[in-house]
Amino acid sequence: MAERLALSARTLRGRGLRTEDVTGWLAGRATANRFRVDPIPFAAMDGWTFQGTTGNLVHRSGRFFSVEGVHVTIGDGPLQQWQQPIIDQPEIGVLGILAKEFDGVLHFLMQAKMEPGNRNLLQLSPTVQATRSNYTKVHRGAEVKYLGHFLGDGRGRVLADVLQSEHGAWFLRKSNRNMIVETTEDVPAGDDFCWLTLGQIGELLRRDNVVNMDARTVLACAPVGSGRSEALLPDTELISWITEERSLHDVRARRIPLDTVEEWKRGPSSIDHAEERYFRVMAVAVQAESREVTSWTQPLIEPVGLGVTAFVTRSFGGVPHVLVHA
Repeated sequence: MAERLALSARTLRGRGLRTEDVTGWLAGRATANRFRVDPIPFAAMDGWTFQGTTGNLVHRSGRFFSVEGVHVTIGDGPLQQWQQPIIDQPEIGVLGILAKEFDGVLHFLMQAKMEPGNRNLLQLSPTVQATRSNYTKVHRGAEVKYLGHFLGDGRGRVLADVLQSEHGAWFLRKSNRNMIVETTEDVPAGDDFCWLTLGQIGELLRRDNVVNMDARTVLACAPVGSGRSEALLPDTELISWITEERSLHDVRARRIPLDTVEEWKRGPSSIDHAEERYFRVMAVAVQAESREVTSWTQPLIEPVGLGVTAFVTRSFGGVPHVLVHA
């Protein structure tokens, strides 16, 4: 499998779109459907309310997610603690990318998916990107396309299937099921889908706001290892290192009512930190004709400022390594 993935990574011209045409295709999909996201006051949200007893922001169905409070304590070294709003979404979502071989080269079915928090609304996303509430149709919307390739008896050959954590600064202990599944069936690409090689996706990763975070996390689970021991640390040593780091750090996150979160204030349209730092909780009204439900309202977390996510790299014995932080 590593050799097949390496071949796909070296292939910069697939059977479908040329890499240089993908951004234009995304723009075309954006004009083919109506997309609009407008900030609204909390009171204008349909189906969402602040609970009287806790102040937690919840949906009337009891599903999807809620915005609650959390008290965080870090016990190693000088005692550190803080409180903040956080998203509680206990359901495990499915992030799945479908793979298929064309002319001897693996291609991946990517989706032009609209998310209300995207800077440019449409980005390349996994074939399936859905919470349990979505694919069980709590919202009474349309079926999630291609879901049968990942769940149930009809799915194809599993290349990767692992639970991975969501962004823990904003989500409370949430995991997603990251999957890559290969099919040999004839799978037509829908209007909002296209087949790309790993090399094409890699080229697109060098462009701002084209490949979304969920697609990146799924592709990172691909079994690309050669099986040869070329790493500075063997896998057992690496696992031992992260296990030791976990055992030495006492981090506790305790739920608290949103109304009691210190240093955060709630206004008609947002929940903000007293010093206007970190992030804010806001509300939006969304129109998206290509989604399973074409219009809805929901809370969103909006970051304050631009974050930096970076690796330091160095080669050992001619093999590139990245410096990671526990």
